Amino acid sequence: MAKKGKRVVTSKNRIDFSGLVNLNAIPIRAVESHLNERLQRYFIRVSQGAGGVIPPATWAALISAIKAERPNFAQDIDRLLSLRRYSGYRLNGEAADILLQEREALGIALQIFSGSNQLRDQVLSEWAPYDDSVVDVNENDATATLANLRTGRSSFMKGIPQRYIQEESAIQHDLFNWPGMTPRHETGVSVFEQGGKRLEVHYANRNALERTLGVDLIYYNKEFQLFVLVQYKLMRKEGSVVLYRPDRQLHAELARMDEVYSSIHDAGAIQSHEEYRLNDDGFMLKFVPATGLRPASGELIKGMYIPREYMHFLVGPNGPKGTNGGTQITFATAPRYLTNSQFAQSIHAGWIGTRGVQSHTLDSTLRQFYESGRAVLVAYESRLPRPSW
Repeated sequence: MAKKGKRVVTSKNRIDFSGLVNLNAIPIRAVESHLNERLQRYFIRVSQGAGGVIPPATWAALISAIKAERPNFAQDIDRLLSLRRYSGYRLNGEAADILLQEREALGIALQIFSGSNQLRDQVLSEWAPYDDSVVDVNENDATATLANLRTGRSSFMKGIPQRYIQEESAIQHDLFNWPGMTPRHETGVSVFEQGGKRLEVHYANRNALERTLGVDLIYYNKEFQLFVLVQYKLMRKEGSVVLYRPDRQLHAELARMDEVYSSIHDAGAIQSHEEYRLNDDGFMLKFVPATGLRPASGELIKGMYIPREYMHFLVGPNGPKGTNGGTQITFATAPRYLTNSQFAQSIHAGWIGTRGVQSHTLDSTLRQFYESGRAVLVAYESRLPRPSW
């Protein structure tokens, strides 16, 4: 991808390149062999520096020739073409709402892991939808609907660069293979390495996307023995206010969080520097304004991270009420929230999250939330083994 960047002192604009796909040096003659005689003559002329902008038909033939020579890179090439097509668009619909939550979960996991927004920006900005899943395109206001997400292509992680994807890992097998487990509708593993650390992000959804009730992020840091669970809720605009209206499902989910917290909470004295916390309640909710899914953007949506205990106050008898006496969650009625950066920095430094939690705790917790009908992203952070030399 090439984008016009900032102007430099020579009054020329810098060109920013991103999303590079290494095709491993395809010989020019190999590409020419896939083109018909008319296109072949044109291709040779342009490749030697003569000619002009490649017409759409020639460009399509060239892309087909490259994919024929490098079939393993076809998916990444299609992703770049889709990214160019829908950059600047907002994708809406039920499928987009779920993928929006998955995007936020993956993005904050990357920011926690890396301690900055660079890795997050790089990965999220290279996501693109499958072109045949985008319908009702409105070029005037740059909006479209995301639909037709088939099995195997219905998670956000399927639209990121293939270099981050792997088939399965030992952790994947341990976390998602227990007796009596319901069949998985879709799974996937993405792996990121940085600064001697490794992050495995595992996606699992037992439902078809249209029946998925929401998204949970379960983040585990092995070094700190730190566990955090974030449940995502979409806020909708009503008039001039963006809000979320609590329902029975929220109260049931809070009760489930309470139960799990009670079972894993360690009230004993800390045993190491790594166990110290400012707050050892690792259960959070993030309220995300449903502003649409945006390809080519690396930014997280400015929402609210609210701890479980504070959430009980907000929806309880002493919490804030709307004009008609009902409970509604807005930026004004829930002012003690954490921003994206505050939340990520606190987890990265080990200041908040449950303590003394061993990795086997993930198993029982994952079972409860996986079977609830929500999509689950499990982010497992660990140290890479030191080289023997």
